[in-house]
Amino acid sequence: MDREWGSNPGSGDTASAQNEAIDHRERLWRLALETIDLAKDPYFMHNHLGSYECKLCLTLHNNEGNYLAQTNLAKGAAREAKEAPAQPQPHNRKVTLRKLVKIGRPGGLME
Repeated sequence: MDREWGSNPGSGDTASAQNEAIDHRERLWRLALETIDLAKDPYFMHNHLGSYECKLCLTLHNNEGNYLAQTNLAKGAAREAKEAPAQPQPHNRKVTLRKLVKIGRPGGLME
């Protein structure tokens, strides 16, 4: 037996941090593709170079995940701006400045 004591046969080794990050990224990408249909998105275009182009901001994206991350940030900012309560504008008071004579000026009035 060449396995460690207490481990189950066929359980495999623990995943590294890099493998966990790759799996996490792929899982989020699959979830995003299930919720958003890129075929119906008017701003998403596949160009002849093999990358993806955003007509909204005229940027090139290497994969669908980059585009989805960008559009989700824009949608989130628009949603927050819409849901934020209207802030009342502060009243601007006119401040009257007192004219004081600086010390040492010739011809100044003394109060």
